[in-house]
Amino acid sequence: MKARNWRYLFIFIAVFLPNINTLTLDYALDDRLVIFENNYTLQGWAGTKDIFTQDSFSGYFGHEKNLVAGGRYRPLAQFTFMVEYELFGGDLKNQVGMDRDPRNEQLFTDSILPTVSHFGNLVLYLLLAFLIYHTLKTAFPRWDHEKWYLSIHFVATILFVLHPLHVEAVANIKGRDEIMTMLGAFFALYTSIQFVITRKKYYLLLSFLGILFSLFSKENGITFLAVVPLVLYFMDSKPQKWDYFWTLIPLFIGSAIFLYVRYRALGSMMATEEVPQILNNPFLHATFGERIATVLYTWAIYLKLMIFPHPLTHDYYPHQIEITNFSNPVVLLVLLGIVGLIYLIIKGFRKKTLIALAISYFIITFSITSNLLFSVGTFMNDRFLFIPLLGFTLIISFFFILILKKMGGRKVPAALPYITLLPLFILYGAKTFARNFVWKNDIKLFTTDVLVSDNSIKCNTSAGGSYLKLYKESPKERYLKSAYTYLSKALQLDPTSTNAQMLLAEYYFYKKEYAESYQIYNQIATSNPNHELAAQNAQLVLQAWHGNRVEETTKLLEEGKAVEAMQQINQLIQEQGEQVNLLIQKGRVFGQGFNRTDSARVYFRKVLAIDPNNAQTLENMGVSFAIENRLDSALYYLERALEYNPNSETLQQNIEMVKQNLKK
Repeated sequence: MKARNWRYLFIFIAVFLPNINTLTLDYALDDRLVIFENNYTLQGWAGTKDIFTQDSFSGYFGHEKNLVAGGRYRPLAQFTFMVEYELFGGDLKNQVGMDRDPRNEQLFTDSILPTVSHFGNLVLYLLLAFLIYHTLKTAFPRWDHEKWYLSIHFVATILFVLHPLHVEAVANIKGRDEIMTMLGAFFALYTSIQFVITRKKYYLLLSFLGILFSLFSKENGITFLAVVPLVLYFMDSKPQKWDYFWTLIPLFIGSAIFLYVRYRALGSMMATEEVPQILNNPFLHATFGERIATVLYTWAIYLKLMIFPHPLTHDYYPHQIEITNFSNPVVLLVLLGIVGLIYLIIKGFRKKTLIALAISYFIITFSITSNLLFSVGTFMNDRFLFIPLLGFTLIISFFFILILKKMGGRKVPAALPYITLLPLFILYGAKTFARNFVWKNDIKLFTTDVLVSDNSIKCNTSAGGSYLKLYKESPKERYLKSAYTYLSKALQLDPTSTNAQMLLAEYYFYKKEYAESYQIYNQIATSNPNHELAAQNAQLVLQAWHGNRVEETTKLLEEGKAVEAMQQINQLIQEQGEQVNLLIQKGRVFGQGFNRTDSARVYFRKVLAIDPNNAQTLENMGVSFAIENRLDSALYYLERALEYNPNSETLQQNIEMVKQNLKK
């Protein structure tokens, strides 16, 4: 096999081997927002217009603008989900419902669609890996090595695809937008490089298509307006001055088209109003200085995760990261680090060093998700490093391959750097493989990551909700106990969290602590009249609560506590009025508890005045007359009861007994 083929084979293995288990995963996290609970996706081809003309999340939330900081417009990735649904959804279209139908998740999960979508992510990730390697090799042949597996292009690419920080983008179907935006952006970069090398103008058209593909997948691709001229400056083939101009034209035109379409879809370029919820605006209560300091602090966490990606979590919402200030020594160290990086860029820029290029690339591509320029709606996320991480792997490759080869002023065996890197490859790949399993579904993700994000309002709430869901599937007390633990923690972190309050009310409902459940639902409905679900649940709890108290009177009767049973039923009638079930129960208490059949019939007759065909009450009337040996009346009511409940063996037996007694 030719050396070039070996390179691509190893890249293929590096992509598929640690990620092959993603084909067993279902849906998780934001997948519901853009796939099985998004009306635009579920409309199939008919939803194409809305996908490209509306906020990406409005198909889930409704026609609201700027649902999270900055709005979300990523139509091309969502379009691919719709195409997969059309091509591989089979008869799902006849079963799913619109407007977040709760049946959809199970219907989609049981279909082939999750496997199709995860395979789609892997294919796109493989194409991206090939493109990264080929772009680096084309632009920087000086980085090559006579032994191809020791070239910077190859090692940087392998480290990039194996890095566990990419799990969120690859294992989460919705993370496809990260892969697609980098794929399109690198295609625009590659074709720009080819234009400089070959002078063929059709590469400019391809660059235009690449940047459109990138931007309509996700906005991050706009950073390549700076990345392309940066790489052209550093590349081995020295471009002419006008090359910068010509290569930027298609990029600017593509960006202008995207920004115009995005503006029409969202109604603004950026969110103009501050989001009032802390979960969508983590800096809500921070001063300007605290915000900057906290952002710098998250950069230190990013650096740690790039070097040592453990433990990983999808959730860095408040208060997993606390607001800090410039008295924090970590923040001061980050500032010193930034000064050092700027020095390395300035020092290496004229010499066109790899270090200067890698740092510059990282800064440019990270700027849009760094929270420094504007808030992105959360403190940080693994996927925010998806594109920038290549800069880090280039630096690692440089140190291992170029510096180690001349360590100590003498040359060492050529394979030594690679042998040194091999454990890192294995560790990264193993961590990626293990982390993929966590993204099986929401329940697995939330109940695992809450052990890391133990101070996150959102993760504690999600974990509590997951355990309630597990309890509904299999009513085990330990699930309820875990649900209470995490929901209590969420409300300790944020007593105003409506989601946590709603779930805690659900917990009390399952525990049959109806008073506590009703109090929470009623409080939410009172403070927020638009919260229809809370009001509906409050009424359902009331019904269950009262039904449970009626059952308690039955238990009291069975225990011979007639007085307590009568007190309970009288209290219920006072609270709810003379409802049929309460009148029946009061009659039973008189009859069974006090042997006062005449008083029992008073309440049975009230029931029949409301519902003349109530079979249970007709039977109770018949039994009460039979006890008094008034057999004609007993037979009359029992036969009437049998008309409305003809399959009752008890009724048939009682009627036969009354008839036999009448013959005596």
